[in-house]
Order: sequence, then C-alpha cells, then structure tokens
Amino acid sequence: MKLLMWVLTSFISVSAFSHAVANEIPSGKQLRLQAEEVTKIIDTDSLKKLIDEAPDLVLVDIRTESEIKRHGGYIDVPQNVHIPRGWLEFDIQQKVVEKNSPIVLYCGGGLRTPLAAKTLQDMGYKNVWNYSEGYFGWKKSQ
Repeated sequence: MKLLMWVLTSFISVSAFSHAVANEIPSGKQLRLQAEEVTKIIDTDSLKKLIDEAPDLVLVDIRTESEIKRHGGYIDVPQNVHIPRGWLEFDIQQKVVEKNSPIVLYCGGGLRTPLAAKTLQDMGYKNVWNYSEGYFGWKKSQ
C-alpha cells in the first residue's frame, strides 16, 4: 500500500510539474502572433507596386523546394530568390548585403513569414515586410 501511494504521489507531482513547464513554453501560434506585432505586412497590390518601383527589392521565397514543386511555382519576377526557412539565417547575407535593402518574405499562406521577418529584424535588417497572402494569394490574384 505504501508503495502504491508513493507511485501515485510521484506520478501526480511529475504530471503537475510537466504541465506547468509545458504551459511556459509558447506555442508556434503564440510566437507567430508576437512576431506579427513587430512586423510590417504588405498586401498583393502594394507588393506589385514595390516590384515595379524598387529594383533593389529582394523577394524571398522561404518555402521548401518540394513545396514549390507541389504548388506549381513561385512569384516569377527578377527580384525573387529562394532561401528555405531553415537556411534563412545562414544564407541571407549572401543575397542581401545592405541592411536597409527592401526585403519581402513569402511562403505559401503567411504562417512562417512573420517569424522569418522577425528573425531578419533581429539580425539588423531594417526594411523587412511579411507578404501575408503568400504564394497562394499571389497566384489567386493573377
């Protein structure tokens, strides 16, 4: 009986501790919402205008290669570059040297780009936008 009580007490203590720790870890959704609070958003019409007017714009597709193939392509403009989200921090400096260069990030539907935009801002880039409509929004507007 003492053993059973000890096991139950230990389980309850560990379970309560695990729950408390888990509640302190922000979810992906919470992190995205926090990033959206400090990130500029650009819509399709504004992006089209920026593409036409800003030759130094860097339009960064952060999707994986398989996503690009699966969904039928990318935003086909000269300013488009592909840097998968997992490599952004490592590869962006080869594509964008100037910290004030305009950078617009896009993925499929805008879930990852706020996080990526915040990361670039944390790295010191000053002119970063999240194209929240993503490739699907672009494709729909064509």
